[in-house]
Amino acid sequence: MGGLIETEYTTCDLCGSEDQTLLYSKIDPVTDQEFHVVECRCGMAFVNPMPSEACIPKLYPPDYMEGKELMDSRYSRMLDLLPDEAGGRLLDIGCARGDFILRAQRRGWSAEGVDLIPWNRSEHPSILIGDLIEMDLPENYYDAITAWAVLEHVRRPSLYFRKVSTLLKDKGLFIFIVPNFDALGMRRSCSEDIPRHLWLFTTRSVKSYLEKNGMDVVRIMHNSSIYTAYPFGLLRDLLYGLSPRPRHCSAIENRSVSLLRNAQLRGNLLRWLSEVRSRVKPSDMLLDALDLAMGVALSKWSSLIRNYGIITVIASKNGEKKLRENQKTS
Repeated sequence: MGGLIETEYTTCDLCGSEDQTLLYSKIDPVTDQEFHVVECRCGMAFVNPMPSEACIPKLYPPDYMEGKELMDSRYSRMLDLLPDEAGGRLLDIGCARGDFILRAQRRGWSAEGVDLIPWNRSEHPSILIGDLIEMDLPENYYDAITAWAVLEHVRRPSLYFRKVSTLLKDKGLFIFIVPNFDALGMRRSCSEDIPRHLWLFTTRSVKSYLEKNGMDVVRIMHNSSIYTAYPFGLLRDLLYGLSPRPRHCSAIENRSVSLLRNAQLRGNLLRWLSEVRSRVKPSDMLLDALDLAMGVALSKWSSLIRNYGIITVIASKNGEKKLRENQKTS
């Protein structure tokens, strides 16, 4: 994967605090390096030390997008969240190969996308490659901006919230998905894709980011309609005890699920089962099966009580005057 991932210590992006508690450590199967997840006193959790800006592309294996073209039903649900704007302007942050923006264009949107990594092998006229923060895009221009499971991957979410606010029209919508670290079991499960997931949000932290950047929450959805989240690893965590001491994920993770790495189960089932049979001990397979059932049950329950492991947020830019007031006091 291109050598050692360089890291650097950072303060909390939301509140600037250096007051952090180590939650757990995890070895990344992509880079074979160990990374640490800390929690700030404000509730944000993040990787610290954090991969350097130059090393971010190295975190993503060549097959990261493999099998992810089979998403027509998911894209349809994403499109249903957009306002009914015939000819409206849409910007998709982290657009990857541009699959979503192509579908948005078919629905009548004037859609374009940005991504840090050139996932397309051929040039796509509606995709800009580079750092959104550095791009000179028109302000007060877009009717909607989307970020589907993107903000947890960037080093400075605060800069993205600020940039989105400047690019949106008044009353324009920002629609995005982030992990919810407050959900049942997610804090202790080690199931996040560390270190590609650099930041782990809560509903409170999301509201803080939006308020600081002149946006109001329209709706927060706690469900699995677009992405799923399962707190796998809790069974071993319970067996090891509920001590608050820092842990290493290798002791509690679901051995079988971890073999999936980034791959989706769909299209990889037989290969995954073969790898499980060859690499996981029978005693661990039993624990994994019980843990999997527990994780699925908790995931369903967390959706029912509106505290799911992934949240879909619809926010609205609430006016230039209020935005300027917030920026002066921040």
